[in-house]
Amino acid sequence: MNIRQIADFSPNYFEINREERNYAAIFFTTLCLPGNIERFLNRFDLNGKISNDFGIYFEYSYLRDLWNRISDEDIKKNILKNKLEINEVDEILKQSAYEINAKFGVAGKPSNKYIQFPGNWSISKYDKNFIDNSDFIKICKFKWSFNIKPDIVIHLDKDHAICIEAKYEAVEGSYPVSLAEKKIFSNRGLGYVGQMELQKYMMENLLGINTKFIFLVFKKESSKTHKVISWEEAFGSVDIQSLPQFAKNMVFKISNQAGA
Repeated sequence: MNIRQIADFSPNYFEINREERNYAAIFFTTLCLPGNIERFLNRFDLNGKISNDFGIYFEYSYLRDLWNRISDEDIKKNILKNKLEINEVDEILKQSAYEINAKFGVAGKPSNKYIQFPGNWSISKYDKNFIDNSDFIKICKFKWSFNIKPDIVIHLDKDHAICIEAKYEAVEGSYPVSLAEKKIFSNRGLGYVGQMELQKYMMENLLGINTKFIFLVFKKESSKTHKVISWEEAFGSVDIQSLPQFAKNMVFKISNQAGA
């Protein structure tokens, strides 16, 4: 017997789905349908003017993919010099690629040819290399920013965006995530970095994109940094008629659990 038979319970997956990325993907798809982005922007007074550079992106990884296209090592050094904002960064960047990679604790064997992807820096390795807490947390935020993926980002143009973070039941996340890294933060007497704080840092500080932030949740709550919208409100602002039935069922399920 399989598990469904043992449990005597074999629902369609949409009936039990608690995966927030799945709901975010359906909302992303819905926003891509004709007329829906305009309906959404107008409903929530986002005052967005759609340009030729308009786009809607799911699990947005701009910073990661931008770094992948940079082959000039001097440009990479300039990015680290200007955006890390740590002590002695000039002295660090005078070293070889191998030494720079080792200093920031690149996972695996450091390259001696090029500066490696900051998302692969290892906190457990560079912890011993940066004693100053201010420098340490700046490096952590920089590293994490290359790995985070906001659920949905609407680019009105290249310099203006709307960042949507979708939640099913979970509250706002924080960094670090692993127990080993949390222990390092505890030993240093450091607090964690909130998910929304990190997204704001990535979008506005590192990418220079004027961004409005939205928290998509079950129940409305107050936020000093984000516009908060319930799933019921979000799906109620758009036309879902052309979605397949399973997706409509999921919309109905999460909308009826949400509270405006």
